Formats: sequence, C-alpha cells, structure tokens
Amino acid sequence: MRLSFNHGYTENIAGSVIKGAGRRAKGILFAVATLTMAAGQPQYAAAANDQTLIVAIEAEPSQLDPHISGSWNTFRIIYHMFESLVAQDLTRDDLPQPPIVPALAESWKISDDGLTYTFTLRQGVTFHDGTPWNSTAAVFNFDRMMNEDAPHYNAIAGPKLRWVLGDVESYRALDDVTFEIKLKNRNSEFLRRLTQGGVGSVTMVSPAAVERYGNDGLTNHPVGTGPFKFVERVFGEKVVLEANDSYWNKARHPKVGRIMFRGISELATRELALQTGEVDIIATPSPDSVQFLNDQGFKIVKGPVSTVYVLWLNTKDPHFQDKRVRQAVAMAIDREGMAKHLKRGLAIPSYGLLNYGGPGHDPDFRDYPYDPEKAKQLLAEAGYPEGFETRMDWTLGGGGDVDTGAEAQWIQRNLEKIGIKASIELFDNNTYWDMLGKGAREGTGMMSVSWGETGFFWLDVVASQAALPPKGFNVGYYDNPKIDELLRQAEQAATEEEQVAKLRETNRIISDDAAILSYYTPIQVYAMQPNVDGLVMAPQHWQDLTTITKN
Repeated sequence: MRLSFNHGYTENIAGSVIKGAGRRAKGILFAVATLTMAAGQPQYAAAANDQTLIVAIEAEPSQLDPHISGSWNTFRIIYHMFESLVAQDLTRDDLPQPPIVPALAESWKISDDGLTYTFTLRQGVTFHDGTPWNSTAAVFNFDRMMNEDAPHYNAIAGPKLRWVLGDVESYRALDDVTFEIKLKNRNSEFLRRLTQGGVGSVTMVSPAAVERYGNDGLTNHPVGTGPFKFVERVFGEKVVLEANDSYWNKARHPKVGRIMFRGISELATRELALQTGEVDIIATPSPDSVQFLNDQGFKIVKGPVSTVYVLWLNTKDPHFQDKRVRQAVAMAIDREGMAKHLKRGLAIPSYGLLNYGGPGHDPDFRDYPYDPEKAKQLLAEAGYPEGFETRMDWTLGGGGDVDTGAEAQWIQRNLEKIGIKASIELFDNNTYWDMLGKGAREGTGMMSVSWGETGFFWLDVVASQAALPPKGFNVGYYDNPKIDELLRQAEQAATEEEQVAKLRETNRIISDDAAILSYYTPIQVYAMQPNVDGLVMAPQHWQDLTTITKN
C-alpha cells in the first residue's frame, strides 16, 4: 500500500492534520467512552475473557519463521514461541540494558582468548511437537542458518543473520548436552547478539517441523520451545498462541491461557478497540490520547527504549552528494520542537546513532544545532540558493511506531523553511522494509525507519560498506571504509572502555559526514484495561507477556 503527499497538498492541510488529529481522536474516543463507561468502568467484549489476552499491535506481522522474520513487531510474537541459547531478562525495568541470562543453555564458558564458547545445554526440554532439545538440534539450527551445503539450509536466513553470526568460524556437538561455537575473531557482544530479533533471530526451531513442513512451510507451522505455542494465524486478522503447560522455566510460566495478537495499523481504530473492550492492551497510543485514556481509567505503562529514529540521506542523489547540503538538512530539523510539541513530551530529541540502552550512548552528544539560517547559507554555498525539490519515502510504521506520517510532515515543513521542497510517499511497513533492502530509489533523497538495539551490531547493518544495498540496509549508500574498521575494532575490544571509545569515534565520523542522522528517541507506551496487571516495560522493543495477569 502506498499513499502520496505532494508538497502543495501538505502546504494546505498539514497543520490541521497534525494539530487536529488529537482533537478528532479525543472526540471519537469520548463518544465511545460515554457508551462503554456508563456503568463507571469499561465493558469487556466476550472475546476478552480471563483466559485470552488480546493485544493490538501496530502492523500485520511478517513471517513467523524466526530465522527469516523481519521487524520488532513480528518478534514480539516470535519471542514467546522460540528461544535462543541465552536471553535478555525482560522482567526488569531498572536497567538501561537488559542483563543476559541462561535460556536453552543453562551455563557457558568463554576461553581466555575470547574465541571459544562452550555451552552446557538445558536437559529435559522439548519442542512443542515433542522433539527433544539437545546438541543435535542446535547443530541442525546452525546448519539451517549458516551451512549452504546442508539440505535444510535457508538461503534467506543465511544473508540476514550474517550480522549476528558473521564471526562464527565453526560449531559442533561435543556430546548430547554440550555445544561449542568457535569465532574467527573476538566479539565482545556475541552473547547479546544471540538474544536479538527483528532482522532474523538465532532462536531454535524444531528440526522435525522443518523436515515435515519444509523451509517455506515453517512460517505457517512455527514450532519452538517457548512459553507459548502456535495455534493459528488468520492473515490480516490475528495470530493466536496458547500457553505451553510443559514449559521448562517455572518462573516464566504464562499466567493467561492464550494470547491473541491483532495487527491494527490505524491508530484511531486501535484506540477504539481498547475503549470498546475488543482488546486488552494496545501498543503505542497517540501522544494526544495518553492522558485522556489515563483519565478514563485505563492503565498507562511507559518507559525508555533503545529505539532511535534514523534518517538516511541518499548520497547517490546529485543534491545530497554535497556534504553541505546534508549538513543543511541536519540543521533544518527542529528535533526539540518535534519531541515537545508533536510527540507531546513522549520523546527525547536524538543526536547521532549511539542510542539509549546501547553501548557508548552519550546523552550530552550533539551533532548539529537547529539553525535554519545557517542551513540556508550552506545550501547557497553548495549552489542551491533557491533550494531544490526531492522526495521522502516513508513508512506508515511498525512495532513501536505511531503517526509516522505526521513526523514526515514535520520534517517536510522544516525543510521547506530552507528552500527544500520535499514530497512524501507513505508505504505499509512490510513493503517499506523490502524497499529499504534495495536502497533509496532514484529521485528519493531521504528514507527513515526506527532502529537501535541493546547491542551495537545494528550499526554494521545500517552504516557499513558491507551493508551497501542489496547486501544490507545502508540505505543512503554511505561509503566510508573507516566505519567498517572502527566497528571491527569495537567488536574485538578487550575492555568496555576501548569498545566505547571506538563506538564514539564511529559516531563522530558519521555525524560529521551528516549522511545518516537521527531525530528522536521515543518513550514507549502501552495502554491496558483496568483488569490487566503485571506488564513490565523493560528497555527493549518487545515485552515479556508471561508476567501479565487478567483479573
């Protein structure tokens, strides 16, 4: 799906769209609230019973095969079905970076040179189809992700997961419960990379399921070891999981019988579904609606997250090949105003690519100030005293995103003030990610998406030479070999201090080149029915729903 907003159209209505959206939503919500809260509390639909937790997320999920899945939105579901050797503890919200804890490996040892990881696997665990979890299953999974000669190798998973597994030299089963991984080079965040999701994930799938359904069929028959197991998917409507009664981790035994995930991309519809009791939880309500929902008795849970909104400038485009033009764009964006006014304080202005919750983050770092007059001067020096026309390709949003069209229009108006007239084309999230993998198309000056991880490997994916399209998501074709060198040095750093120093140097170079910018970090927000308890807002893009109860 694609929506287009040309410059003239937005000129006439953009202000009323942005300023009026909250009032319109509040008016609709108030009307519904008058009906549904007549008895003093929201009425609950029959579907939202004590055994089923219904969660409305921001977009239709992509494939449910964890090795090839895309987007955090999808990993919110995958996280509850599949597990890796290690995990992040998402039952804590008191740390900026979730700690690493045992999962399918109950312990591990790292050799003195940092190259050999020996995992002792958890015994007595089975996949949802009864297949035993052991070192043979671990080898099967790594073959599927890495071994091109394996009969069950997935040709999509291999390239996608190279950002996580690129340093792996070999792997093998030492015995039934011992699994060894050898690295080519020291990787200081290797364990954390095993916990990530969004661009594929190193979680374990049932070998029997792959053999039965094939690589293409696993997405419709996902079988893992997690606290919930797959029941059904109705495309465009829902994904249903049920509690795994034999789940190995008693501390994470589900407290509800089922979870139903519903992808509702239209913001007002998602909020109305909460008001009418059709759903129990909604992700990312509008900043305009948060206080209203709170006042009506709905629970609001919010907290920091490692997301940062990234803006690629197309360095292949004749306009943006000049560094001064890119710097002008950076100076034209009113990041403080966006966070305060458009996002209603539920965001923090962002400068640079070292995100909150990731290593090296410096809250005091600044790249370019908001300075439209200086930006005009730079454009004139670059040969564009009257500005120029370009196009912004944008997404309607996915996991954690809300009203991204309004953000595009905010930046559009900022750019207009310095003479850059930018049209906007909006795409649904899954289509947009396909576009990102191919790089900015001809005529597109800017593309944006939310990213940022609790590790730093994502910088490889968005900024390195190794990620130039179609090999990765260096969407603006930023070509600087120094970045690859510094990121390798950060990976192989022997101390945290050395790692941080290399990452901050990387950030400084990218920021100086103004080829990849950021503009804000959101405060993640969920709204829940009054009878829902226990949601922990850990600083991660997905939440552990095993902690939730319905009363």
